Amino acid sequence: MKLLLIADNDSQLLACEALCLGSGISPDDVTLNVIPREGTPESILRRVRPLATCWTLQLTQLLNSSKLNRFDAIGVFLTGSKLNDIRLALERRSKRPLLFCGFNGVVLDHFIEGISWRLGYDLICLSGPRDQEALEQLVANTPFAKQRTVLTGLQRNQVSVNAPPTSEKAKRMVFAEQVVMPATPSERSAMVRILADLADRSPEWEILIKPRISPGDATFHEVETHISTTLRQTLGVAPRNLNITYKPLPDLLREARLLVTLSSTAFFDALDFGCRPMAMADLGLNPSHGSHVFVGSGVWRCVSDVSDLNALDHDLPFPDQQWLHWMGYGADFNPRNLLRELSGLETNQPIRSETGYPGSTQSSFYQLRLGAEAAIATGDWHSAHELLSQASQMRPQHRGVARRLATVAIRNPLLRQLGLVLSYRYLR
Repeated sequence: MKLLLIADNDSQLLACEALCLGSGISPDDVTLNVIPREGTPESILRRVRPLATCWTLQLTQLLNSSKLNRFDAIGVFLTGSKLNDIRLALERRSKRPLLFCGFNGVVLDHFIEGISWRLGYDLICLSGPRDQEALEQLVANTPFAKQRTVLTGLQRNQVSVNAPPTSEKAKRMVFAEQVVMPATPSERSAMVRILADLADRSPEWEILIKPRISPGDATFHEVETHISTTLRQTLGVAPRNLNITYKPLPDLLREARLLVTLSSTAFFDALDFGCRPMAMADLGLNPSHGSHVFVGSGVWRCVSDVSDLNALDHDLPFPDQQWLHWMGYGADFNPRNLLRELSGLETNQPIRSETGYPGSTQSSFYQLRLGAEAAIATGDWHSAHELLSQASQMRPQHRGVARRLATVAIRNPLLRQLGLVLSYRYLR
């Protein structure tokens, strides 16, 4: 099977890397198109180049290329409306490759928004039962109730790890930082102080902060203050055993005994490398941090309550097995499942989802508007009208939604198109 993978930022490139490594597919059978984007970390580009033939076409060039016909399946690892744009562009072709898409790691926030752009693909990759349950609840009683999915898991390092036994590792703890979790300067400063206090209580240990990106690199989320700046501004002079490192995370996890994170997918990477993970509970149960997902892990603890790292190293248990399975970490969930599903779709006529958009009662005002815009993009005026009507009922005073609702009700195509152009400015 010949695969084309499309990505444009560091997070999505990591998803492609995990798929290539975990599926065991030959690099000769994979092409990776990295859409040029300023600031993409060179370290990640170096990691993915040996895994596939690499292209750097812009999205428009790629979609107009006859080269697409040489692939059996195309995996789209992009964000937002670009997912929908590619699906619509390829579905206009009389013959096209199978289309699949997915997420990178743990989906902590905006799951409904992310799914709304992915519905209609031949196959959606999800991590585990947690995500599958959420999707089934979202699309129940909608035209997408039969949306095909496959569980590809969170065990992203299936290739031989060769990590030494814990007893042979140095007394080292890695803290996996995230760019916007937490997002506020005060919370990020508090997080740094908690780590510094732990370093003071554990003089025999080295604590390494692994930033999500290096200064000057770009990621999916915009970062105002790099963690290195926060560290300097908060502490002035940090404890001698608290340092920042830019070494690759796999190398750090292979050498470290412990990993602490607020909610990073690195939690599961640590397990691959024989490094015991702990989720940081000091900032509370906050969905915007992603911490709510880790409550059932059995290792969600306050760092400030840890007497020292010797005690944590001695007492920290393995994460709860039922929780790991629910999240999608285990032998049952891996990218090989994707190749099997694609092979089945290749030999059978795929079930195409009907046109329609989820209107779950759990959908927020923002999600209703996103769904309406997706419907407008495909000319599904009935669905757009229904979703905008729901949004209008939630916020009767919102003039942008009212204008958009009146516009999609216009029957004359030319007047409706003019109204869409004029009302677009009021969407925000």
